[in-house]
Amino acid sequence: MPVRLLDARLRGALIATRVPFRFGIAEMNEIAHVVLFVTVDIDGRREAGVAADNLPPKWFTKNPETSYRADVVEMIDVIESACAVALGSGRHDSVFDLWQRVHRERVRSDDSEVAPLLAGFGVSVVERAVIDAFCRAESVPFAEAVRSNRLGIRLGSLHPELAAREPRAFLPPRPLTSLTVRHTVGLGDPLRAGDEPGAVPSDGLPSTLEGWIRRCGLRRFKVKVGGDPRVDVNRLERARDVLESETGGDYRITIDGNEQFADVAVLQEFWEEARSSDLCRCIDYVEQPFPRDLALSAETSAALARWRGRPRLTIDESDDSLDAVARAIEAGYDGGAFKSSKGVFKGIGNACRVAQLARQDPGRRLVYSAEDSSTIGPVGLLADLAVIATLGIDEPERNGYHYFRGFAGLPARAEEETIRNHADLFSRDADGRAELRVEGGRVSLGSVVAAPFGVGWRCDIEQELDGVDSLVAAIP
Repeated sequence: MPVRLLDARLRGALIATRVPFRFGIAEMNEIAHVVLFVTVDIDGRREAGVAADNLPPKWFTKNPETSYRADVVEMIDVIESACAVALGSGRHDSVFDLWQRVHRERVRSDDSEVAPLLAGFGVSVVERAVIDAFCRAESVPFAEAVRSNRLGIRLGSLHPELAAREPRAFLPPRPLTSLTVRHTVGLGDPLRAGDEPGAVPSDGLPSTLEGWIRRCGLRRFKVKVGGDPRVDVNRLERARDVLESETGGDYRITIDGNEQFADVAVLQEFWEEARSSDLCRCIDYVEQPFPRDLALSAETSAALARWRGRPRLTIDESDDSLDAVARAIEAGYDGGAFKSSKGVFKGIGNACRVAQLARQDPGRRLVYSAEDSSTIGPVGLLADLAVIATLGIDEPERNGYHYFRGFAGLPARAEEETIRNHADLFSRDADGRAELRVEGGRVSLGSVVAAPFGVGWRCDIEQELDGVDSLVAAIP
């Protein structure tokens, strides 16, 4: 169906965390949150669309020398540049064709000076806003738009091995209507009461891993590590004690290396330390242990091939091209991860390719997980969950619900409308703020998968948000 982007307006807000989130080389105490509002011509009809995301510190480029303000300016620039390409590209036969044109010019262009992972983020924001407009115009939920391929997805242009195949050949026949939450344990997160390094937040929400397990019935966890084998294992041992006592032994964890292990030898040292502490039995896989410039090198691949009894490994930050996950599997890894910031169509292609490879080699336990960027509502989290449910990915990492309180910093009406339209996913906390409804470690997604692209209302809050110049000026 013909589509054309008519206009795009980027706005946002600076949002403070309720507790610090330390990961990799960064500690997040506040974050810029941006919302893109678009108008799209869809077969002669005009429809509004919206997309939103956080601008995370030190994730896309991992440059310790730049300020957060400089990083935000760079992230805003890639979004605006992608918008400019989309606006100037005219009419396309499908949403997928529009995305492909922008992706080709912004990510695959040989003369681009922007890192592909960062450029892909800008493209993904535009992509999500146009998808939202299309699903609203057609009154079709995202999962159905994918399954019926009304978005015009050509899998063969994402992975040649999928030529002439449709997404429905690899994806579940219906979207998931509930998910198990995989709770993030950041590098600085207190584990038990009394571990807090400073004042405990007075918002009524837990401040420790122990408290969140009791409140939400959590059973799946993602633990951040720092790349020092003995320090990491010591913290894992203390986390295990909490998990054992609070879950009665009913838990599993994944490890997030955040590129902190210098090479395979250091990861081997960590794994041997973990083995000696009997931690290995509860670890499902290790995510992105090595720096992105080494992760897919021939040397790393050869070292992994020599390592017998290694853990399952996945990539995240190395996923900077359409075929990176497939190349990682070929190099000895066991899969990758979906993030909305990497792109929806890219994620669909990866999920289908991983499913194809798993069918070809049933004995190999491949992974295509879903990871978080402290995603929050009223838009980003719900659209993200709509994609995850459509791909059939259970146990996605979620952390926005415990590092942020509701949608603090965004218009109050956003919370009111979200709670009203998504009462299965959100409830009110003691002060009436939107709180993710995690019960028995799970969230319900009935209202999300029934909505056009996750969001069950029009999210017409543009005039209540700051322009991006004001947003940048507010960053210390």
